[in-house]
Order: sequence, then C-alpha cells, then structure tokens
Amino acid sequence: MSEARRGEPSVPAMVTPYSAGLIGGALGGLAMVAVALVYGVLNGNLWLPVNLIGATLVRDLQTASLETLAAFSAPALAAGLVIHFTLSIGLGFLFALLLPALPGPPLLWSLSVGPALWVIAAVITLPLFNPVMAEYVDVPSFFLAHLAYGLILGWWVSRSPKVPVG
Repeated sequence: MSEARRGEPSVPAMVTPYSAGLIGGALGGLAMVAVALVYGVLNGNLWLPVNLIGATLVRDLQTASLETLAAFSAPALAAGLVIHFTLSIGLGFLFALLLPALPGPPLLWSLSVGPALWVIAAVITLPLFNPVMAEYVDVPSFFLAHLAYGLILGWWVSRSPKVPVG
C-alpha cells in the first residue's frame, strides 16, 4: 500500500522554484506600476497613485489635500516603492510556495490572484492602514493593476521550469 493510500499526504515530484515566484512577483509589480503610470498620465495626475501608496508610511499625507497628494513627494515615492515591491515580491514568493497544493496550471490560478488581492486591499487593508488611498484610489485602474499583476506573475511562473523536490 502506498504512502498516499494510508492517509499520508502525497508530495509532488516537481515544484515551481521559489525564485520564479520572486521574479514573477517583481515583474507583476512592474506591470502594476505601468498601469498606474498610464492612469496618471491619462488623468493628468502622475503623482497621485504614487503618493497614495506612499501615504501608508508618510502619515502626513493621510490628512493632506488632494492638491498636495497630486504633487511630487520624494518621501512618498521612496515609501511607495518599498511598500509596493516588498508586497509584490513577497506575494509572488507565497504564490510559488502554495502552487504545489493547488490543482491545475499556474496561469489559471493567477487569474484569481489579482482580483482576490484587489478585494482584500479594497475591503480590508486600505481602510485599516491607508484610509486616504481607500478614499481616492481609482477603482477601475486599481482593479486592472491587480489583474495585470496576477497575469504577469502566472505567466512567469508557468514558463519557469519546475525543479525536483528535495
């Protein structure tokens, strides 16, 4: 009788390397930046998306006027980049870590990752940690950015060669 038949979990022979999740997360994060930049350029307000993310750590921006949020802020840019890429890369790593437990191809799962992250951010995370972003974020572009993240992450991970376990 095999190990799996006795109720013990089966272990896949090949898994996605964690590096694929790290790189895929970084690339997905860059795709999100591209969406935010396009939104900013089309709306004549390049710095608003950046400052909204940066407001998570630059707390003075939580009570700033919309005009202040639309102006360049070096501390907000630095904070926004650190927050954004830490989360993008960390979530990519988590995606690669969880993939062996998920049935089906990574690209299929990535279609749900972006929207799921968007819902978590919009409903839970932003209202708690960054209320000004929750108030001013452009919902359609925020959703598209998260969808782009998931698709790029899934594309990268699905094209990455698997490695043997153990």
